[in-house]
Amino acid sequence: MNVISERRLVFILAALSAITPLAIDMYLPVISNMSKALGVSESQVSISISIFFLGLALGQLVGGPVSDAYGRKPMVIAGLALFCVNSFAIVFVDDVYLLWFFRFLQAFGGGVATVNVSATVRDMFSGKDSARIFSMIGSISILAPLVAPALGLGVISLFQRWESIFLILGVYSLTALYFYKQNVKIPPKSEKTKITPIKNYLEILTTPKPMLMITALVISSSGMYALLTFSSVMYEKYLGLSKLMFILCFSMNIITLMLTSRINMRLVRSISPLKILKCGVSAQALIGIVLFLLRDSTNPYILAPLISLFIGMLGFIFGNALSLILDYFPNISGSANAIIGVLQYSVGALAGVLVGLFNDGTLFALMCVIMCSSLIASAILIFGAKRSKVLA
Repeated sequence: MNVISERRLVFILAALSAITPLAIDMYLPVISNMSKALGVSESQVSISISIFFLGLALGQLVGGPVSDAYGRKPMVIAGLALFCVNSFAIVFVDDVYLLWFFRFLQAFGGGVATVNVSATVRDMFSGKDSARIFSMIGSISILAPLVAPALGLGVISLFQRWESIFLILGVYSLTALYFYKQNVKIPPKSEKTKITPIKNYLEILTTPKPMLMITALVISSSGMYALLTFSSVMYEKYLGLSKLMFILCFSMNIITLMLTSRINMRLVRSISPLKILKCGVSAQALIGIVLFLLRDSTNPYILAPLISLFIGMLGFIFGNALSLILDYFPNISGSANAIIGVLQYSVGALAGVLVGLFNDGTLFALMCVIMCSSLIASAILIFGAKRSKVLA
């Protein structure tokens, strides 16, 4: 077997991981343009965002167990091809219902492809090596949500047509497909097994050790989803920052997460991923408490760095938790990653809904969700694990 260099593998898998945030965030600046071109309201166009998340979740649920049975590479290729074809199809739509239809298929293909990124790492690495690779991939792919909105604005300014966004996405996915197919050499499964999604998901959901970590990972990241959902309101309306300062603060969050991911890559060489994970959730919980106590502050020089640190702690949580979880399911890691992905999107969306429902014009609801999510994650991982004696 030709062995791909570690660096090249990381960049290719990071490019695959970036497809989802690019497909969402590049598209946001052109919603008003699309609504005018299609003759519908902006809310009707915005429905395609929810449809995208639905397609993404279903693609992960289907793609995970199928790849466990038939191999990673065929599913990644099929998923990227589906994403690519439907990206180009959206360029020609003149009806909002066709937009919804093709966005669903685009997202489904993206879910099938991206759910196998982590599973591919698990197939090729284990233990501390997989934790290190996950951190490397995360530190690169996190750039996508940072540059995507600006990239979307740049594309629409240059070409003056909303269709150019989806043309770019089609070319991007086609390029990713080419490099993945040419460079990632995964041995085909020696024998095809039955596709058993229900059995796979039940095995994952009923295994105590990894489920503790899955639950902690999902809940700890939900605070970040709530922050991202209401970041514009918090920075611009509540803290009174300009759009430029908002972009700088948002960038600081991403840069902090990149730095902690890089630090984690070095730490896992000498410290166990589980110890780093426990420290990460504990530190996040402490920062969450401080943010809640400062909920009435309007000083961006205090809140912005603390928010960056809160999000940055995920650099010590995500890669280590994912590595430990997938080690329990070497033969069905695609299904395990599907469970993680679907739960993250679902619980993250729920966190955003809770903030919206209890929003009273202050930061109380947002900071409450942030504190509670981090405290619950910490309690589940540390005290719950100690009580049940399922984690050392």
